[in-house]
Amino acid sequence: MSLCPHQLARFRLKGLPAQCRNSGLWPRRLGTSNVAHRVKHISSYATSVRDPGTESHDFTTPASLHPVINKELESPDWDNHSNPAEQSEERKNEQPGNATILQKSESGLRKLTTRPLSMKRVRGILAAQGHNTEHAAAVLRRLNAEIAAKDRYFNPKSTYLAAVVKGNSLYVSRGLGIEQWQLAYGEIYKAKHYEREVSRQAVIPGLKEDSQALLEKIQTDCLGCFRDSWQALPRRDKAACWQRLAFWLMQNDPKLLMEFLLVTTESGEKPDCTMVSDCFLYLDRFYYEDWLKDWVGGTHTYESLIEAALNPKDWPILSASQKGVRLYIQRASHEGVNFALQTVTGRHIDLTPETALCFMWRFTEFGDVDRALKSLEFIPMLKDPEFTLNSEGVLRHCCKLLTLDRVQDGENGRNFEILPQLLKMGVRPDRDMMNLVLANAYKTGDSQLGADMLHFMMNHDYEFDSYTYLTLLTEAVKRGDRGRVDNLIHKLKEDKDLHNHPYIANKIFHSHYVFTAKNMDADSDPAGVFYSMLDMYNTLYDITPLKDLLLIPQHYTPRAGGSNAPPDPIALYIMIATYFRCQNRLSTVQVIYHRFRELVKNDHPSIALLAETDHTYNEFLIAMRDNPHALRSCVYLVEDMLRSSKSPRPTARTWNILLSAFIYNRQPAAAETIMEMMAKHQVEYDQVTWNTIISGHVSEQNVEETAAAIKAMEEQGFVIDPYTMKTLRYLRDPERLWVAIDELDKLYSEQSSQQVTSKPEDETSSPAEGESEDQLLDMGLQKLVLK
Repeated sequence: MSLCPHQLARFRLKGLPAQCRNSGLWPRRLGTSNVAHRVKHISSYATSVRDPGTESHDFTTPASLHPVINKELESPDWDNHSNPAEQSEERKNEQPGNATILQKSESGLRKLTTRPLSMKRVRGILAAQGHNTEHAAAVLRRLNAEIAAKDRYFNPKSTYLAAVVKGNSLYVSRGLGIEQWQLAYGEIYKAKHYEREVSRQAVIPGLKEDSQALLEKIQTDCLGCFRDSWQALPRRDKAACWQRLAFWLMQNDPKLLMEFLLVTTESGEKPDCTMVSDCFLYLDRFYYEDWLKDWVGGTHTYESLIEAALNPKDWPILSASQKGVRLYIQRASHEGVNFALQTVTGRHIDLTPETALCFMWRFTEFGDVDRALKSLEFIPMLKDPEFTLNSEGVLRHCCKLLTLDRVQDGENGRNFEILPQLLKMGVRPDRDMMNLVLANAYKTGDSQLGADMLHFMMNHDYEFDSYTYLTLLTEAVKRGDRGRVDNLIHKLKEDKDLHNHPYIANKIFHSHYVFTAKNMDADSDPAGVFYSMLDMYNTLYDITPLKDLLLIPQHYTPRAGGSNAPPDPIALYIMIATYFRCQNRLSTVQVIYHRFRELVKNDHPSIALLAETDHTYNEFLIAMRDNPHALRSCVYLVEDMLRSSKSPRPTARTWNILLSAFIYNRQPAAAETIMEMMAKHQVEYDQVTWNTIISGHVSEQNVEETAAAIKAMEEQGFVIDPYTMKTLRYLRDPERLWVAIDELDKLYSEQSSQQVTSKPEDETSSPAEGESEDQLLDMGLQKLVLK
């Protein structure tokens, strides 16, 4: 099972000295809420935070997190079974959330604690729920023990619901059964983890005659005859058989265990939620990657089964299994996780900082910013010294959340959406957070905003790291500011570790490619450009793979001091693209492509990585498409991508390049065949595809086909862009185009107004039986080769 990042953070924090673990904590008087710390105005788009003492924050659960989940949550009878004086005292001091409650007394402030429940109240709760009141003593004993163990206040509603959940348990009066479960589960889990036999088989309860009969029904029809038999069993027999069946299925048939958990958690009498959680934790840990994530049983998937069997309404109020809760959060749908947050808040279910951060992490994955922030609000309420708003684990979750930040226009002008809310809560940005703020600022397209953020980081002594420089280099290259790029490279040379960082090295090499080879001047010497790129490559990477690919001239002598570092696939791709831009003789391109295929087939340690994406194949196509004698080679290349198991599938860009090759060389019939192959291969047209098609019709001065293509493009949601307009200027009679489009508009309008009396026949024929789409595609490409 993949772990939530907060778990790793906690392990690291425990290894730090005490003064480091407690960093970020501020002294506070007893009863005073935590406050935000002063942060100077970052820029005209950021919100400042006041000094401590100028603004207090109420860390009780916000009212917006208290929706009515269902009628059961309202618990209409909870106050009918408690002492009226006790109700008045508790209601007067009741506050939501997990915050410690303080009450004034003659001696000062004292903590308000939850009074132990009375037998009369527990009996009344069980009777109201239709449970056997004989279990009241066991429920009372267990609840009072949990209340005494918790250092927090539970209001009457929470204690009422806690008694209801306990009363639903099959093991409410079998404390020994729960201890037996823990021992046996531990033995089975450790044996599976270490891939050995169970060392203490005696602690695992075996099957008896009655449970053996139920097992046969599970194996025959778990969702049918077993479900009927299970629902008819008395509570005592269910409790006697459930553990024995669960342990046997866990060890011998994990897939049947899934259906068993579904059936046995459907009724009102359920096994303890902790036991069900342990079963799912076992399955998720050892079988998720193999088959569990794709499991389907009846109408249920693994995700929906988790939501049904671990329903948040069944979570214990005072002693919920935090690992089980986090597993639910990890695997449930967006709707399920939202329901869990509502239940935790509405019922005041006990939770830990790790679980609160797991909520935040999951909502960030869903892109639900509001609920991610609401999950973060639990952290200061829980008052864990290892998990403050400025502890490492919390800040990493804030970094993840900031990746969703964007600028929006409000009453006070333009501002970030997420950053001001984090600052207001009291989060103090560290360097990693400021790096994300800087990247977000540049993403807005407002260079001044990025400059303001950069100045703030410099003025507050934030040390730049590889992420900072990568952001600055990316922005400078994007704006075409070569002077800025050179200045940043000069600074990076002062720190060899940063300069040799793989991502930084790639970006430096890419910037040199953009300013020299990609946008090569007409007056530039192609050979000089290539050798310039080659010299820079030699200072960063090992030149051997380029020699293996036959890109290095025999007379070239590498400069002294070259690097032996293995090249990144991006660097190799850039050198191939540079080579073809500096010389693209067809014979040379074909020789290099055949060499490339050979190296990929032989799993060359560096070249084979280039075959994981379509980028390098597209460069070969671009190098050949302008030559009318290379069309057959272009078709062969696409066939290679379709047939070879070590090649990527052609993407829309690959097909667009192949289509443009035939249109550029005035082969409209072949272009039509490519379009048919794209349709049979279910490749959706994008804006580039439509512009290429329109360009082909314009080159033939076919006004009617051009108009039809424009209409079809618009029907698919694309619009005429500047590239389309540039193409249409080559029409000799543009007025005819707009007349043709008007005529098509009228025709479509008339057709849409007519009543459809019969379903039109599907014009697209399905592949013949035994013929796959790939085979049809190959046949179409072969026809092009023969032509």
